[in-house]
Amino acid sequence: MLSATPAEHDLLLVGGGHSHLAVLRRFAMRPLPGVGLTLVARELHTPYSGMLPGLVAGHYDFDAAHVDLGPLAAAAGARLIHAELQALDAGARLLHFADRPPLRYDTLSINSGATPSLEGVTGRVDRLRRVKPISLFLPALDAVLARLRSTAAPLDLVVVGGGPGGVELILALAQRLRREGLQQQARLRLVTAGDRLVPEHGAAVARVLADELASAGVAVRPAARVVAVGDDCLQLADGSALAAEEVIWATGAVAPTWLKPSGLTLARDGFLAVGPTLQSLSHPEVFAAGDVAALTHAPRPKSGVYAVRAGRILAQNLSAWIRGRSLRHFHPQQRALYLISTGDRRAVVARPGLPALRGSLIWRWKDRIDRRFMARFSNLPVMENPAPASVVATARGGQSLQPGMRCRGCGGKVAAAPLGRALASLGGVNGAGRGHIEDAAALPIEGVLLEQTIDGFTLPVSDPYLGGRLAALHALGDLHAMGANPLAALALAGVPYAGRAQMEQDLAQMMAGAERELLAAGAPLLGGHSCENDSLSLGLALTGRIASGRDEDVLGKDRLQQGQSLILTKPLGTGVLLAGAAAGRVASRDLQVALDGMLLSNAAAVALLRDHGATACTDVTGFGLLGHALEMADASGCGVEIHPQRVAAFPAALAALDAGIASSLQAANEDVMARVELGPGLQPADARIRLLCDPQTCGGLLAAVPEDRARTCVEALRSAGFVHAAIVGSVVEAADPGSLIRLSKLSPAAVAGD
Repeated sequence: MLSATPAEHDLLLVGGGHSHLAVLRRFAMRPLPGVGLTLVARELHTPYSGMLPGLVAGHYDFDAAHVDLGPLAAAAGARLIHAELQALDAGARLLHFADRPPLRYDTLSINSGATPSLEGVTGRVDRLRRVKPISLFLPALDAVLARLRSTAAPLDLVVVGGGPGGVELILALAQRLRREGLQQQARLRLVTAGDRLVPEHGAAVARVLADELASAGVAVRPAARVVAVGDDCLQLADGSALAAEEVIWATGAVAPTWLKPSGLTLARDGFLAVGPTLQSLSHPEVFAAGDVAALTHAPRPKSGVYAVRAGRILAQNLSAWIRGRSLRHFHPQQRALYLISTGDRRAVVARPGLPALRGSLIWRWKDRIDRRFMARFSNLPVMENPAPASVVATARGGQSLQPGMRCRGCGGKVAAAPLGRALASLGGVNGAGRGHIEDAAALPIEGVLLEQTIDGFTLPVSDPYLGGRLAALHALGDLHAMGANPLAALALAGVPYAGRAQMEQDLAQMMAGAERELLAAGAPLLGGHSCENDSLSLGLALTGRIASGRDEDVLGKDRLQQGQSLILTKPLGTGVLLAGAAAGRVASRDLQVALDGMLLSNAAAVALLRDHGATACTDVTGFGLLGHALEMADASGCGVEIHPQRVAAFPAALAALDAGIASSLQAANEDVMARVELGPGLQPADARIRLLCDPQTCGGLLAAVPEDRARTCVEALRSAGFVHAAIVGSVVEAADPGSLIRLSKLSPAAVAGD
């Protein structure tokens, strides 16, 4: 449960490594009042190194071997910032990034891992498939497998690194190739600079693993130090060359480059030097664990075993440091137990004093340990589904709402029906004389045609900078939908009450994100107002201009023409994905795909739509595709036919709807179905139909263009980055004013033709 105590201390976690998983879990179970927790992570899904060989071999899928940081961070009350650290200024207590403002901290913890070392290696190092970071290695491995599937002649596939990681990896690869029938397509070799395998373990373990490699058809080249990488070979220190068309690099680790100029005391090997309390030797407010840390009091090899063990002490010490209490010492075990996988659901015991046992029973033991570890971070308490508020009859015939968890972003707006009735009661809010509600209102200034709009919401993400970008793009969509060029903006920012430094950073981050998008659109931020709020929120009042000054060049909702084609520029599904992510029921990688789409500005799309003769347009936002299409049909006196099969959906959106996840605005949006005619074979409960009512944040444009120019328009949009742009329907005669929208199902042949 989140603490209501205002934050006065900023604790930043850099990296989602094994130790930080324990920190997040502790904060989820024992929140620390007054502490603002932020996780900065390069990857949204943390791989568990112990299960990587099983993942490569095909025994585990992606989710089994990764911890989704989104739900874990949410459970801990932590903001999740998806970014890669570029520089650390320990003196100023600042983290710097390539494409966003710096972040300050009061206490910092680093568990960012390391990458394989390329020291002393020259040549074509760009073609090496480095094992870490694993998020980059897995796509590289897929590319290697795809090459093996398509090649006619066998390839020389070399793994460089004779430690446990390299041995496990090549044995897992051998198993994967057998599973896919590709064992004849690759000549497997393992190259190690040492005289024997796994030098950190005993000779008996090395002999057992050598036997396993031989049985798997892997040739081992010992005492072979790589000094250069050629186009299709490796140059060795003894002057010889080894054929190597694909090279996987699994050598010892090297420290991140940003550590050296950070001002922190480093060990000889460049890693962050920490003492027994896991604190920096020079900056006690900085903690570190895992591969990035060098334990000066008890040097140990880089291994996930020690990172896991350090997690509990790190979590306790961070809490104690912030509260001013005494810290505990981390005493890593001198003799750790390793269970080394052989790729084929067997494993080898490696621990001093124990025999090098191997077999399937050992693998099952390892599998049970690994799954139990992952369950600690994956089996979190399920949050309530953010379903629409349910209406319960009261004894007096009134209504009582059970609100549940409400959505943010555009899914948190007032529903269309009560909004329309409220505005109708005012009398004057009608699009500034246009006679219907528009995305923006015209300002009656002689000789100039200006459009003005206002939009805003509670940020749908925990990252203030990202949320500011989304709020600005969402508001700009109203001007883009009118065909207006943005000129200027005013802001109303809401920030949760906290310490001065915390409120300042929140406001600065949010407004920097908004300003980035506003300036890119040509609309400088002129000023605004700020206030305390229960959560981060941002509203923007925008002014734009119709370049020609002529009303006929406005892309109004009332300008549909029969026979036109309807084009939708972006997929649907942001509402259900944001709701599902907030409930911990949508994977962070699926949400990230939607966020990437939301960050695509509509500015380029509206220019292309104009070039292809568009006359009417609206941005698809809170009322869903059908709600906004109905607005256009009502204003134009036309009918609209939409083909649901042609409407693109973000990955996992349809599955989320089928699973019962929905935005809190979904039920109200589905009221529009009373004015929708369903064609044969379509049911209102179908996920693809319900998707058409999903509220969108930073949604795409729905535009009407001449039928004979629609296909070239879609091609231009796709070339400009709107890869899911499609012709989703057409403008037809309004046969029945009560049902202006018709949904029709296409034949498989027609869909395939798209």
